Amino acid sequence: MKSRTLAIFGIGTYILAVLSSATDIEGNSTAPTLLLAISGIATLIFYILATIRLWKIQKLAPILLICSAVILVVLPAIEGIKPIFQNIASIFSTIVFIWVICLLWAIGKYEIRVAKLQKDSRLTNGETHAIQEYLKKGDHEAATQVIANAQERHRIAFKEMTGTDAKNIIAVIGEDVSWSDVVNHAFRVLEFDRTSTTIDPDGQVKAKSSFEPYGYLLVETPILNNLARLPIIHRDDFLLVANVFDEPKLADLIEDGELLVTYAPKRLLPKGLSGSPHHVLHYVITQRGTIDAYYSKNNSMYMGQPDPQKLFGPFVYRGDIKIQINVNPEF
Repeated sequence: MKSRTLAIFGIGTYILAVLSSATDIEGNSTAPTLLLAISGIATLIFYILATIRLWKIQKLAPILLICSAVILVVLPAIEGIKPIFQNIASIFSTIVFIWVICLLWAIGKYEIRVAKLQKDSRLTNGETHAIQEYLKKGDHEAATQVIANAQERHRIAFKEMTGTDAKNIIAVIGEDVSWSDVVNHAFRVLEFDRTSTTIDPDGQVKAKSSFEPYGYLLVETPILNNLARLPIIHRDDFLLVANVFDEPKLADLIEDGELLVTYAPKRLLPKGLSGSPHHVLHYVITQRGTIDAYYSKNNSMYMGQPDPQKLFGPFVYRGDIKIQINVNPEF
């Protein structure tokens, strides 16, 4: 049973427990015997599975879960116990239960990420298991190394079969790489390809074709092994980056520093597509080496949980949109 499924199962057992705890005025149970039996068995199964799943990751959670359950069973059997103590025990048990559910849900997020990695990177079952264990422990560096080793193995095999080094292949985002994989991630801009798109004296952008992007950015990022071409699909995004390369002062800044870009639509649709008419690319000029420092921060925490506004500042989607300059970002 996957962790998120186990979390949902746990919520179900909690609902059953509430339903089976119904009593009459005299305090006698009114729940059917079958419901009591099902609730008890389901709760026991959940406690066992949750303890096994969490023991290597967070021992305190299953220990408190079991202790709180024992206390709830023992307290009613103690004569003269005040109701307030039972209420406190119930509140404590509920808090611990919610904590356990949250932990299982978070683990489930890592399991989904690892499953996607296995599909995209053709990881072996052993490598997938190792990555999952490292992610559960918070060791992102070790997980990244496993992925890197697998990718290097496949790169060598691909070169032997085709004679082409995969590192020399430039992927196109939206075609070879899903938009959903790059949302909110930062890229370093290396080149600007206008693809015959022009800007007239009135500031009107005229693309070569209505069915093609306005242009492309050649980019690199630690989250991808290869260089990539990032399509510019909104006229404002084209105007912004053209202004950087056409304005001598800004061009000088990126010559000594680096221009970063991130894909962050105002409204996100499935598969990472934009669900609003607003522009989707955000730019910042910063000091050289910023993107590498950003992705190596705290065991590469931004690889899994990107926080681009640490670099780009608050996103602006309408009005005065412009290239941001952040020489010393704090992340």
